[in-house]
Amino acid sequence: MSEEKTTPIQFGEDEEEQASTDINPQEITSNPQEYARKVASQKAAEYDQMAGFTVPRDYVMLPSKGRIYPVNSPLYNLEEIEVRHLTATDEDILTSRALLRSGKAIDTMLTNVIMNKSINVTDLISGDKNAILTFLRITGYGPEYDVEIDCPGCNDTIKHEFDLSKLTMRFLDVDPMGDGENRFNFTMPSGIDIEFKLLNSAEDQQIADEQDKLKRATNSPLEKNVTTKYKHQIISVNGKDDQVFINNFVDTMNLRDSRAFRTYLEEVEPDVDMKQEYKCRMCGHSEEVEIPVTVGFFWPES
Repeated sequence: MSEEKTTPIQFGEDEEEQASTDINPQEITSNPQEYARKVASQKAAEYDQMAGFTVPRDYVMLPSKGRIYPVNSPLYNLEEIEVRHLTATDEDILTSRALLRSGKAIDTMLTNVIMNKSINVTDLISGDKNAILTFLRITGYGPEYDVEIDCPGCNDTIKHEFDLSKLTMRFLDVDPMGDGENRFNFTMPSGIDIEFKLLNSAEDQQIADEQDKLKRATNSPLEKNVTTKYKHQIISVNGKDDQVFINNFVDTMNLRDSRAFRTYLEEVEPDVDMKQEYKCRMCGHSEEVEIPVTVGFFWPES
């Protein structure tokens, strides 16, 4: 695999441009960037007219560069997506008890702020969605993010402030198996060849629902995080795409193969790299840690 590529989270300058409201669907494949800008510009003009002033907006780079979305998708080969900044209306969404109970608050807010309304939020792979959410958190509440960390040096629980503006993106650095295909291959240490895909928001939610259903049905503390994800992510095993066969393979996969596949996914999956240096102010212990995303990410007063 080629060297991992990361870049600080950056947001493009918004450009003033006039766009026709006549959008030809063929533009999605012929020029996805121009298509996205045209649709977003049209919707932005509507927002500005409604508000009576220009609503701040920016372009957010997508870690996948749009390379894994189908050719007929508005996300196809889309390297950046236009979003407007959070407003008081969006805060109403984020604090809606009904939306919070249903787990729809975040997706409803994203649907509201993405300028191109032909984009379905649940089609976004997790890494692209995380990039947008990180941008909205920084511009909406600031880059300071206070989290309680259990220090491995002294075992005390310490509140630590992370700087979200220093996070980097890990861009897709391997080629899909075909243009506009969310399909990749990997050879296990045992020699078994698998094809897999990157999970989108809807699939992530389906996995979470299955986990919750399993926990209630069995009343067991065991969480099958690894195997449940694999069963959704692996498309074929040695050319066999029967789901029952894939499920049996996952349940009996040897540990060496599982660890190798998981490590490979961590290396190639496009996403926001949530690791940052932490230093305990009590004992001085320091190490790079994964920033935990808690309720305070979008509800900092909670």
